[in-house]
Amino acid sequence: MKSSRLLRVGFIGAGKHAQSAHLRHYTALEECRVAAIADADGAFAACIAQRYGIEHSYSSHQEMLKKEKLDGVVLTLPPIPAAERAICDVLRSGLPLISEKPLAYSPAAGDRILEAVRDTGTPLAVAFHKRCDPATIAAIDQITEWRRTGAVGRMTYVRIHVSLAGDWIANGYRGTLSASAPPPHESPPLEEYPGMNTAQAELFRARSGSAGHQVDLMRHLVGAPFRLTYVDPSQILLAGRSAEGVPVAFEFTPYASTREWVEEALIAFEHGYVRLSLPAPLAIHVPGSVEIFRDATGPDAPAVRTTPVLPRECAMERQARTFLAMVRGETTPLCDAEQARECMDIIRQWTLWPADEGKT
Repeated sequence: MKSSRLLRVGFIGAGKHAQSAHLRHYTALEECRVAAIADADGAFAACIAQRYGIEHSYSSHQEMLKKEKLDGVVLTLPPIPAAERAICDVLRSGLPLISEKPLAYSPAAGDRILEAVRDTGTPLAVAFHKRCDPATIAAIDQITEWRRTGAVGRMTYVRIHVSLAGDWIANGYRGTLSASAPPPHESPPLEEYPGMNTAQAELFRARSGSAGHQVDLMRHLVGAPFRLTYVDPSQILLAGRSAEGVPVAFEFTPYASTREWVEEALIAFEHGYVRLSLPAPLAIHVPGSVEIFRDATGPDAPAVRTTPVLPRECAMERQARTFLAMVRGETTPLCDAEQARECMDIIRQWTLWPADEGKT
């Protein structure tokens, strides 16, 4: 039975993304209360607290964790050293945490966070929100059913196609406030990026922030770890194979699409497929769509093509409710630290290709 007690949630980070992707949805949910917010710019935190009806604001997350009685924490900082420190502080506090993707700014930082999760046993969800889109959920339900029953044969191929040039914000930042100054810049040492030079480390960080969503989505759709087996010199086409032997492919921005967001996935089976289309990441109250095709089962039976009706809800809304369910102990993290660290390994392999060609 679901508890009727309001969950008290604390926020670390008050920037545009915190407001548009997270605060907008958490403050609208009846099952929780955003009780406190912390930001290095204390005056800005106070301003955001007033705007969203948050009772307490702080200039440090340490003070918030010490003074507030919270049930969970939402961390919205970008992947910077300050975010790693905050993540580890929350993990040590024992409070369930959802942190913005990627897991960390470097492979070494990812390893330290993963170790902290293992040492503390504190639940950490990484906010790869595409897993929470109603269309992705419907697609996964169908994939799981077909794999369980074998009704359309084995999974044969998974492809993700995306134009990262598209308008990913989709007016999602409208009405948000900006801090008066950006947070202090910290340059991680090159030792944090084993085998990479300075240019490769910068490329790794950029890809983790942009293409990381598609890498994680592939892991989610295939249902198993995978590795790259080919990277075209154009950097448009990437191919790989899952641990279960399913071939996978990415098409990254093969054409310009600056005003429109285009992101699709094809999950093929021997006698059917699931086709997934996802909206711009910050589109509000807009779900993706899914098409399910099943081939004819006999000479007189027609092929069947269906498009499930989905709730008018965006992935960020569902992600907020999914995290609250995790806080209540009703579910485990949808994307945990282990899988988020796998994602970083794929980005590293891609960045170092062909030096890492074919490595597993």
